[in-house]
Amino acid sequence: MRDEIQSAIYELEKERGISREYIVTAIKEAFEAAYQQQYQKDNFLVKADTGTGLVRLYSRKTVVAKVTDSDSEITLKDARKVEPEAKTGDDVLIQVKIEQLPLSVIVKARKFIDDKIKERENDLVYERFHSQVGTLVNGEVLRQNKEGLLINLARCEGIMPKDQQIPGERLRFQGVAKALILSVDKSAQGPRVVLTRSHPDFIQRLVELEVPEVGSGLVEVKRIVREPGQRAKVAVFSRDPKIDPVGAVIGPMGGRIRAVSREIAFEHIDVIRYDPNPAKYAINAFSPAKVLDAERRPEDGTFVVHATAEAFPVALGKGGVNVRLVERLLDAKVELVQIEEGQPQAAPTREAGETHEESTNL
Repeated sequence: MRDEIQSAIYELEKERGISREYIVTAIKEAFEAAYQQQYQKDNFLVKADTGTGLVRLYSRKTVVAKVTDSDSEITLKDARKVEPEAKTGDDVLIQVKIEQLPLSVIVKARKFIDDKIKERENDLVYERFHSQVGTLVNGEVLRQNKEGLLINLARCEGIMPKDQQIPGERLRFQGVAKALILSVDKSAQGPRVVLTRSHPDFIQRLVELEVPEVGSGLVEVKRIVREPGQRAKVAVFSRDPKIDPVGAVIGPMGGRIRAVSREIAFEHIDVIRYDPNPAKYAINAFSPAKVLDAERRPEDGTFVVHATAEAFPVALGKGGVNVRLVERLLDAKVELVQIEEGQPQAAPTREAGETHEESTNL
């Protein structure tokens, strides 16, 4: 039995990452609690060496002339076999083998230990994943339940709720999926690791992986807005005037942004040049549409944007998605106005935005 305990301690320590000190302390507390619960007595003692993992059990008995309770008393003759100097009235410790304990005590102790180990495993999982909130993980797609999609993350199952999935995307069961850790909470069933593929930060992390200039900080992603499964807009800015932020993110032949789009079920991605001038930024934000101008009304902050009849449908986007994303990118309402042929256009001082259509043909 002692060898079995030593083997279990080694396995828990090596394979589950639980410290020997914690395990040995749990064993000590388990046997003391189980014995107390069984006999309502406190004469049971466990000595545990957290360094070696050795655990010894003892029964504390009082030396008496005549034994009336064998669980807590011992004759002087028997006591001196253990303590040669013992005398009547002394307490002596009698070593007990685990096998000598009643089965009920062993069962209770084991349950206590299992509960403590499970509690510690949950704590370790929580600590591990809580420190990784906002980072990417890979996991095996297990199954769908009423909460969402279950993803195996090794020693833990993550959950991807329906509203955190990309609409229309079908991840392959038993296949490997990439996701972002959105949050980690404690629950009665253990840590709840919530994953997402629909959050804008998922695109942010993918861009950081694909674009060295973003990963190093030379190019900054100012903001990302998206309607998952349809379209996303990524506003970028270069800290180095020699680096074109849009070109860096798009990559040679559009390879970098195409790799990001492929990971998110080929969602269209518009790479937008950020500009501190709100009007110029608004014009850029309409990419891939080439709008004529943008002006902000001082009374309510609304951007009035003019587009030709040819550019208007693209500026609006399917179902109005492009305008909605522009509004979220600017944190302002947008009034898109179509200019008919022959109608006076805006003043020439307003600048047209740069567009990069290769970033949307993904």
